[in-house]
Amino acid sequence: MDSPNPRRDGFTLMELLVVMMLVTIVLAVTVPRFGSGLMQDPKKQLSRWVINTTRALRTEAMEKQTVHALVIDLDNNRMWTVHAGMDEEALSAAAEKAFSLPGAIRLANVHFANEERAASGTTEILFHPAGYADQALIHVEHRTAGRFSFQVEPLLPKVRLLEGWVTY
Repeated sequence: MDSPNPRRDGFTLMELLVVMMLVTIVLAVTVPRFGSGLMQDPKKQLSRWVINTTRALRTEAMEKQTVHALVIDLDNNRMWTVHAGMDEEALSAAAEKAFSLPGAIRLANVHFANEERAASGTTEILFHPAGYADQALIHVEHRTAGRFSFQVEPLLPKVRLLEGWVTY
């Protein structure tokens, strides 16, 4: 004799859809974070940082009407931002939180349009309240990708990534 409640093996279509939707949401949140981690190309990571930081410096300088600077430490392969209103404690805190270049990448030098070239120590690229910046080239070496440059133009809001080293 058959029982009135047949045994249910498996899942309903609704249960499967709910589980698939939850998995999709979890993947949508975690995959972008995973891409920005250790698996990312060091050249792309540096490029994004330089481009986004210089754009933010130019905007901040105009909004706050103070000179902002990108500080480049050529000896220790680090970069950080400062502005004119910072006290000594804030300046040292900014240096401690500096962006360190990935191991395969090395800052070679910074070449300014006035033919001044910095190959060691620290140097600054200034962003002024009127919206312009110092014209400079940041020369970088990568073990596998070779040499490339970041070009900071005085009036253009974007920093350009150039293959090879360019000079003025």
